[in-house]
Amino acid sequence: MPSPAERLPLTGADAFLLAFDTLTRRENRASHLSQIVLRLGPGFDAEGFRRALDDVVRANLICAAPIRRRRLGMGLPEYRLDLARRADGPRFHEHTGGERPPRRWGEAAPLPAIFEERINTLQDASRGGLFDVDAVRYADGSTDLALTWQHMLLDGFGSERFVELLADVCAGKRAPDELPAGDRPGAPPPLELPQSQRERGNMAMSWQRWMSELGQKSVRSPAGPERGVRQQLAVDRVQFADEASAAIVARANERAGFLTPMIFYLAAAIRAHAAVLAQRGERPESFVVPLPVNLRPKGVEGAIFRTHVSLLWFQVDAELVDDFEALLAALKEQRRLAIRSGMIEAGVAAMEYARGAPSRLYGQMARRNLKGELCSFFFAYTGEFCPDRESFCGAPFEDGFGVPSVPASPGSALVLALRGGRLGYTHVRQRDAFRPGELELFQEKLHRDLSG
Repeated sequence: MPSPAERLPLTGADAFLLAFDTLTRRENRASHLSQIVLRLGPGFDAEGFRRALDDVVRANLICAAPIRRRRLGMGLPEYRLDLARRADGPRFHEHTGGERPPRRWGEAAPLPAIFEERINTLQDASRGGLFDVDAVRYADGSTDLALTWQHMLLDGFGSERFVELLADVCAGKRAPDELPAGDRPGAPPPLELPQSQRERGNMAMSWQRWMSELGQKSVRSPAGPERGVRQQLAVDRVQFADEASAAIVARANERAGFLTPMIFYLAAAIRAHAAVLAQRGERPESFVVPLPVNLRPKGVEGAIFRTHVSLLWFQVDAELVDDFEALLAALKEQRRLAIRSGMIEAGVAAMEYARGAPSRLYGQMARRNLKGELCSFFFAYTGEFCPDRESFCGAPFEDGFGVPSVPASPGSALVLALRGGRLGYTHVRQRDAFRPGELELFQEKLHRDLSG
């Protein structure tokens, strides 16, 4: 039998994402993957990057470790580090892209087709080989680079730190095994729960009650309830010019507060989705949106690998959506009360308790609460992307952003972030979730609320 040191348990959030992967594989014939896209100027050192990637993977076996349960699909899921050497490591694919499409500020631009193809693939986490890397080289020497991985391997914060690690190894500034303290063997979790099992159980039950209350009012996503269709995610990337970005950021800070601009962006996202449903003649009783919360303390580098997040859930009545100020006020108050009542910690306790549950049961419980829906849509605001990174493997670092996965239902995920002070957003959607004309309405409403 492998020694305990050769097994690395998934975090509670990892197991939560593994349940999504199981659901997506069964219902939509794809995996629950995530992606980081780097847009680079001329000079990308592909061979240097390949060497750095190989070195990092050899030094960190989790990058190629299968995820398995101990017996007959039961028990806690684990990374089997002892099997990583026999599993496939990350695969690096190079492609020729012809002329690079020009960037138009404030307009949606599609990603290279291979990036969308990659995020819609089916991977088997039980066999290892948890991510792929694709580089598209253009005629002017510039490059678009995409890292696509099983979501439980890296969360949003960790994926940015992974990019930093690769860049430093490529430049010879860091050893491939030079990791933050949180990734070292025996490291405590970033958020310590009470030792008492009774206290942990009470925390988990309070989070479960909170979840149950969300189902008391109807919810509708752009794609509608769970359905067995093939996943076909499309991705739009929009970046605003410097002046427009500065104005939007100032508006967010003024309306929602310098420390909580996320509330402003979430309100705009809710109103954009509501406009699409209203045009269909659909008006659910409420909008329900989960917000991932990074557990690593601010100012601390934190762990790169595995998922270290909790979830805050927001639910607002449809009547508030037409009044931007009332919507902002409701979201602010919900955030305050949830944090004050310990729901971030309770979410961690609940996900830790649920790690041993079969993934299929986990997914069924989530769907049942909202009558087949998971939520109204996925959302995140991640702040400045790799703020101190100006180059990557010999090339100017022009833009970088995350591309989250989203199941065919709810069929829509919106992530906002800054890069070099410019605001941008990534909209990931199931291709048939938005009907003709609705995507234009969604973007128009979102941009109008962001800009004022």
